[in-house]
Amino acid sequence: MSDARALQLGIILHGINNIFTVRIENVSYMCRLKGKRLSSEHRRYNALAPGDQVYCVVDEAQRTGMITEAAPRRNAFVRWNPKRNAPQTIAANLDLMLVLASVDTPPFRPRFLDAALVAAEHAGISAGVVLNKFDLGPDERVLERMAVYASLGYQVFGCSAVNHKGVSEILDATRDLAVLLVGQSGVGKSTLLNALVPGAAAKIGDLSAKYNRGRHTTRFAAAFDHPESGLIIDSPGIREFSLQLFEAAELSYAFPEMREPASRCRFSTCTHSHEPGCEVRAAFEAGIIHPDRYESYLRLLDRSCI
Repeated sequence: MSDARALQLGIILHGINNIFTVRIENVSYMCRLKGKRLSSEHRRYNALAPGDQVYCVVDEAQRTGMITEAAPRRNAFVRWNPKRNAPQTIAANLDLMLVLASVDTPPFRPRFLDAALVAAEHAGISAGVVLNKFDLGPDERVLERMAVYASLGYQVFGCSAVNHKGVSEILDATRDLAVLLVGQSGVGKSTLLNALVPGAAAKIGDLSAKYNRGRHTTRFAAAFDHPESGLIIDSPGIREFSLQLFEAAELSYAFPEMREPASRCRFSTCTHSHEPGCEVRAAFEAGIIHPDRYESYLRLLDRSCI
């Protein structure tokens, strides 16, 4: 490639081992990082993620290129990677994060949902909850929790990805948006992805096989075109969120129902767990804050205190 070529702005669709598929004006290029790494002020697991905008020098004939720098991000959905002991960016420049749960197999896990929603709130990303396998019949406890999420302003969807029931509502709500799908293994995320973007899961399988990562398990995040315009980004199944990126004092502000009472606590450093004059605990005791949400807060608080 000639150094005289102009820089072009593209978007990361997916990447493995510092080799990224970058789309520039509807053409995909296989691009490498210049110097293998991008400069960063912070130690992190990965420099780039789906949704990132990057500047590249490309060889149009070979469909290859070199990534020279990343454009500033609007936001990023980040989890702490405990194996690498570093933050891991799942996706960037998002309009919406949808966290998936299932009625059964695996069982409904509100702690996981709350942790994912907290991560989205902390990043300033709008969020919603998708209850998959709705045809199995959710019990009253699950329906109550979904109603709580709706009351807090989160978008809530019930669907059966296998039967394509409720999928059109999700498509309508995500049109023209960059959307990230997050969920545990087994909740039907790949099935929903295929219902939203036919053939997408098969494409992930082909990519995994190419890089010897296994055909049947999503090992990396990847972006696909939304049928109605936009992006849908699939992510690997996540067992749990480790929120070590948080300061303990920040956590309550990632719970929408706690923000207002937290501002009225007697102590500015209140953890809302035991201190006198705590307005969050008062709201919980008055039934304003759902007991299960408060339990999620306490558990996350214990993990976020380093």
